[in-house]
Amino acid sequence: MKTAFFYIPYLFVFLSQFLQTKPWFFPGDRNVYITTSILFLFLQFIILYLKSNNNRFVINWKSYTPPNWIIAILFFVGLIIFPVRNMDWGDGLLLLETNLLETKLFGFQFTLDEIIETVLHSQVSNVLSKLGFSDDPRISYTFLSQVAGIGVIFGFLWTAKENLKSNSLSILILLSSGGILLTFGYAENYTLVTASHLLLYIFISEYVKNPKDNKLLLYGATTLVAISMLFHLVSGYLVLLLAYLWYEHSPKEKKIKHLLLCGLIGFSILIPWFVYFLFFHDPAIDRNSTHLIHPPFYPKNRLVSLNHIKEILSVLYWNASVATLFLLHQIIFYQSEWKNFIKRPESKVIAVSIFAFFLHGFFHNPQLGFPADWDLMGFYWLPIVFLAHQFWIQSKENKIEWVPPFLFGTTIVMISAITLNRTNPDKEILWDVTKTTIQSYLAENKKYIDSLPKEDKKFFAKGDFLFYKGVTITKKLCDFPTKNEIIRKMESHRKDWKQGFETGSFLSKEKLGQFLTEATKTNIEYIKSLEVNKICHPKI
Repeated sequence: MKTAFFYIPYLFVFLSQFLQTKPWFFPGDRNVYITTSILFLFLQFIILYLKSNNNRFVINWKSYTPPNWIIAILFFVGLIIFPVRNMDWGDGLLLLETNLLETKLFGFQFTLDEIIETVLHSQVSNVLSKLGFSDDPRISYTFLSQVAGIGVIFGFLWTAKENLKSNSLSILILLSSGGILLTFGYAENYTLVTASHLLLYIFISEYVKNPKDNKLLLYGATTLVAISMLFHLVSGYLVLLLAYLWYEHSPKEKKIKHLLLCGLIGFSILIPWFVYFLFFHDPAIDRNSTHLIHPPFYPKNRLVSLNHIKEILSVLYWNASVATLFLLHQIIFYQSEWKNFIKRPESKVIAVSIFAFFLHGFFHNPQLGFPADWDLMGFYWLPIVFLAHQFWIQSKENKIEWVPPFLFGTTIVMISAITLNRTNPDKEILWDVTKTTIQSYLAENKKYIDSLPKEDKKFFAKGDFLFYKGVTITKKLCDFPTKNEIIRKMESHRKDWKQGFETGSFLSKEKLGQFLTEATKTNIEYIKSLEVNKICHPKI
């Protein structure tokens, strides 16, 4: 059984290719997965066979392996060459559209859910635009994503800096995890917060070892969690980590003092930002589109269901399958070594972080489904990988039989990256049309939007552009039976939307709700028309 464990990654990938519907976490070509699985299955067999015969190469394998930093550089080259361009992964076109529209209208995009992420991406886009680059938000997202990649890779290299020889190939634990694709020029607001989380894990792992540094540990961790929450509110789940640190590492006689001071530090970082954007910034935040006020919890009646479990396992597999398998192997077959490892304070804090983000993965409702929401639902990937990495670099003996699975995982990641680097021509045309639509909308409507009260600007612009875009892009589609009807409805909705703000009738939640219900029906018709009809008249 112990030996059979090593064949699980290859057999799972191999057998999955023969399912009637291929799982979403295998975006690449079926034949490539089959061939890769077979090759690594044989490699695993050879390694295990040589080890059983005490082959000299296997015994001295570390002397033949390249340093971590060389592997990291080679991987980073791939990271640069194959940025993720598939718009079906993540928020895709909607995210790019919103970022470009708000950046052009208001100077930068901002939302309470991810304040620093959105602001930074917009500001970098503004700077790059002034330097002569295109104003396509993908450029800034790619740049910051890859910068985060440098930070994450360097963070893992730094943690393995001691005993470099015994830490051979430890970087593969990170590189074999699908979560690293967040740093492949990925256009989403989850890359910088991931780097922030890694900084937190490194910090607490370092300072939790010394009980004398409990003030630095508590105050530093609180600061990093609060800053991470400004990057993205999903970091709020790490409050569980702070509670654990306070309970375990604050002396009894100082617990109240530490609690008050940690609370003061956290709130002093968070409150100014939220107060400013809620009450003082022009335009004010759109309170209708933040998860802080409207958290999308998973439906209670489906919390414990086969489908929900399948979703969680799918995200776990995509993000950190080999690292998870590695940890399970230690738990099952090396219980003594595992118990000694997990008893260490630096291991416990990472385990608490895993638990915190598993709560998020369990209770949060993935509204876009998969693969679109793979990133939001899988924040536990990084602490899992970090814990596996810590086990590897702290082990007395690193076993060569784990090298093929980690190499296999890295290969699968690169196959995914190469696949997701390919663009969909139809969506690229749609994005080009959307960009020109945004430009024409700005020319026609920016002055009017600037004249609105600051409380209405973002909400009005969001709806008004939706209808404007619906009319403009539908006109560019190939002819279909309901084309003119969708255009008529969109034009009518846009007129009613503007009138509702001017007359104040939308102050009534009932009237606003009725309008949004009808508008949503039309928008669904519009979205469905985009799915089945191509753009035939891009210059109309």
